[in-house]
Formats: sequence, C-alpha cells, structure tokens
Amino acid sequence: MKTKEIDILDILLILAKHKWFIIITTLIVSIAAVIFSLLATKYWVSTATILPAQEQRNQLSFGSSSLLGLGSSLLGGAFNTQGMDLITIMNSRTFAKDVVKEFDLINYFELEDSDSLVIMESAVRTLNENVKNIDLNDETGLISINIETKDKYLSADIANYYWQKLEKYNIESRMSKGKQKRIFIEKRLTEVKYTLDSLSLSLNEFQKKYNTISLESQTNSVIDLYADLITQKISAEIELEYQKKYFDIYSLTIISLEQKLSIINEKIEELEFSDSHKKIKFGLNINDIPDISLKYAEIMTKLQIQKKLYEFLYPQFEAAKINELKDLPTIEIIDKGIPAGLRSRPKRARICIIAFLFALMLSSLSTILIENIPNSLKKMRNKQLNKTNDSRNKI
Repeated sequence: MKTKEIDILDILLILAKHKWFIIITTLIVSIAAVIFSLLATKYWVSTATILPAQEQRNQLSFGSSSLLGLGSSLLGGAFNTQGMDLITIMNSRTFAKDVVKEFDLINYFELEDSDSLVIMESAVRTLNENVKNIDLNDETGLISINIETKDKYLSADIANYYWQKLEKYNIESRMSKGKQKRIFIEKRLTEVKYTLDSLSLSLNEFQKKYNTISLESQTNSVIDLYADLITQKISAEIELEYQKKYFDIYSLTIISLEQKLSIINEKIEELEFSDSHKKIKFGLNINDIPDISLKYAEIMTKLQIQKKLYEFLYPQFEAAKINELKDLPTIEIIDKGIPAGLRSRPKRARICIIAFLFALMLSSLSTILIENIPNSLKKMRNKQLNKTNDSRNKI
C-alpha cells in the first residue's frame, strides 16, 4: 500500500515539476485543433424519408386492436421486402450514373483523367462511398436517403432527386405483373378495335352498294311485294283466259287485261333482274337476296363477334389499369430533403475536446517517461554493480 502511495505521489510530483510543459503543450495542441476545426471543409447532410408500398398497407387494415401485433409483423415483412427492392434499385449503377450526370459530380469531385470511363467509375465509387447512405428501418419500413456534400443545397437536391427518380422508374420502367397484363390486354383491345372499325366500314360500303338499310325488313318487304305481284299475275292470267272465251281479242276488256298483265310482268322483272336496284332506290333484287343475305350475314357475324370481344376486353382493360397501379411498388414521401441548418462535420467541440484530452495525456505520459527512464537506467547500473561485487566477494 505504501509503495502504491509513494508511486502515485512520485507521479504527482513529476507532473507538478513539468506542469508548464504540460500546460503549454496542451494549449498549443488545443489551439491547433480549434484552428483546424475552423478551417476544415464544412459538410452538410440532407435526408429524404420515404415509405414503400403504401397501397399494401391500406389493404391490410385491422379493425380489432387484438390483431395490431400480427398486423405490424405482417406489414413489417411486406415493407422489408419492398424496401430492399427499392434500395437495390437506388444502389444500382444506372442510378449512380444518372446522379453523377445530373449534378455534374465529376467537376464537384475534381476528377481528371484522359479516359472518360475511368472518370465515371471514380465518380460513381466516390458517390457511393462518401456521399450517399441509404438505410432501411426494419421496424417501421422507412427508407432514409442521406446525402452529405460541401453544399447544403446540393445535398437537398440530390436527396430529392433519388426519390423522384425512383418514383419515375416505378411508373415508367419497372415491369410488374399488373403492367404486363395491362399491356397484353391493351394490345389485344387495339387489335379488336381495328378489326371492328374495318368491319363497320365494310358494312357501310355493303349497304351503299346494295342500297340496304335494314336487310331483314327490306327482304321481307321485297318478298311480300313479289308474292303479291305473282298473285296478281296469276289472277290476271286466269281472268284474261276466261274473258277470251266471251270477247274478241280486240275488245277493250281483253286489251285492258293484257295491259294490266304486262305492267305486272314489268314489275316482276324489275324485282328479278340484277340491275333492278337502279330503278328502285332502296329495293332489292329477288334473285340477289340469297347472295346478299349470305354476305350480310357473314359481315354481321364477324361484327357481332368483334363487338362481344370488345365488350369482354374493355372492362378487363380498365381493371388491369387499376391493378397495375396497385401492383407497382409505389412510395409515399414522408420527408423531402431540405437544406440542413447545422453542418454534419467537422464536429468542432468533439475535435477540441479530443485534442485537449489527447495532448494532456500525451504530455503527462511523456514527462513521466522522461523522468523514469534515467532512474530506471541508474537502478539497472546499480543492480549490475551489486552483482559484480557479490561475485568478487565470493571469489
């Protein structure tokens, strides 16, 4: 115990003896630390915070408070999956190159080389290692995009650019299952619409060619008219044959019946000849009805099929657009990057305190060592002399 007290007392005496050396050394180092902290380059950090897959959280709502724990665990797993995907995208080389080009970071990093590929590689590496830091909170699912540069406004702009670029990528570039389905249905719907328009044009040309408005009603009218004329013809022929037995062929009755029969035959011929549609504006040739009906039925069948397809595909297309928005890993902006009010480094107070303590400890330790080394050497010499004397006495 006494030895320890003596050792401690010796140390205190040594420190007191060299107090001015310790004070001056500590003061010089502290002043140097203050000057360094004042002259050192200032860095500023801006942070943008985003939350992935907000739609998924809305779908997984729990009304009962007893299920909140289960809901949180399920959401945490979903967020982690989506969050890791989004972080992987933001850490990609493509994203880094876009950031370097957008903000001209090659000049900011003061990189020079004759090879542009080497410069870009260095800029990307510097960005990833010294400027960007993206973190995922496993509990909340929040993604923090931290950007540190020498310019507070540049840090905010880069942080915001990351989430803006990510949002644009999700909407325009990322191929989700919902987007694949929407593209497929949209392509098929366009084909059906083109075919439908083509068939509608064909139907219009067909109606103009054959003077048809409603083929079914027109056909029924023509058939009724034709049947009525045939009936009138037969009646007129019977009456004419009958009147010939009682009247001369030059009698007015016979002549009137023959004229009536001639007019009926002309009307029948108008319905039967292929060019009769020129005489009747919206009429049909009785001989052409089978062919016209067949062509019309063919066009209408194709048209109805395409209409049914369109009616079937269009609701699916609208549903696919909604599902595409749900399927995309959308993001919710919790905090946008803003210019920092306080610098991130240098930490002046920390630098000064560490420098002060380091200088104090180093100067104190050096004085103790300086004082102890001669004493230690002297003790070693005395021990050596004692051993020599002991050996001589024995001889």
